[in-house]
Amino acid sequence: MDKKYLNIKVHSGSAFRIKTDDSFCKLHQLQIVNGRRGMGKTTFIVNFMRMMKQNCALDKVILITSTYDSNKDMFKDLPVTNIIHPDQADAIRQVRDIMDAERDLLDTYHSEMKRWGSLSRALKGRQPIETIDEDLLLFFGDRFEKPTHYLNGRKPVVALFIDDSLGTRVFSVKSGLNQLCVTHRHLAVSETLGPLGLSVFMATQSYVSNAYGINPTIRNNTTSLVLFQTKNEKELLKIAEEVGGFVTLPDFLDVYEQAMEGSDHNVLFIDLNPYKGNSFFRKNMNQMLYPRKNTNN
Repeated sequence: MDKKYLNIKVHSGSAFRIKTDDSFCKLHQLQIVNGRRGMGKTTFIVNFMRMMKQNCALDKVILITSTYDSNKDMFKDLPVTNIIHPDQADAIRQVRDIMDAERDLLDTYHSEMKRWGSLSRALKGRQPIETIDEDLLLFFGDRFEKPTHYLNGRKPVVALFIDDSLGTRVFSVKSGLNQLCVTHRHLAVSETLGPLGLSVFMATQSYVSNAYGINPTIRNNTTSLVLFQTKNEKELLKIAEEVGGFVTLPDFLDVYEQAMEGSDHNVLFIDLNPYKGNSFFRKNMNQMLYPRKNTNN
């Protein structure tokens, strides 16, 4: 018997289907931004979303936050459409409903465009009115207007930003957040265009603490991790351990030190799925970092 059937076949499609410039990052993202109070976590995420927008890869922003009124000026250039309080028991359900509504809007448009195409061809071909499908005529009636969609039938790129919410119900085990993060790329499956997916961003002051840290289920699915300067050596070593699949502890500490040089508000950006040719590490997004002993790699 031919044993080739035992070979593992790898699907050729990418897990990151949204086109962005290769100087940026792949989407969709599941991003955690970790830093002490006042370091600039919200500022970083707002800027990252601005970069998404400049890549034509951001159409809607859903905010889960309790501090929108005091931070609203920061979001004025972003397409914020929904604001949800983190202590609402159905906060994650609301997010799923928003995504499902986007999917339904998209599928309705494409379904109506098929009908529109059939009726247009019949009329352009001067087909006798009595032979045209009655359902088509009844569907459009007297209005006979081409269907519209606010993105002309393109899948919307939606981002969820969870800010100032640790210790609230949205981070409880029963909120549904863990499952949302595990499946964020597969949300809202369109009949015509496949899953819309959702980019998720979280700002936290505590990465691993038992009481207020990010659940390991979420951390294990992260696509990027943003670190501000920390005085918690234990937390830093834990993060180094979790990204240890592609970097040694000495090399991680080296790029961390490089990133922190010059300002208390610098960040180490860790891209776990970089574009080919890009480093896993950046300083403030605009500078690639490499362990100093490997600068020629």
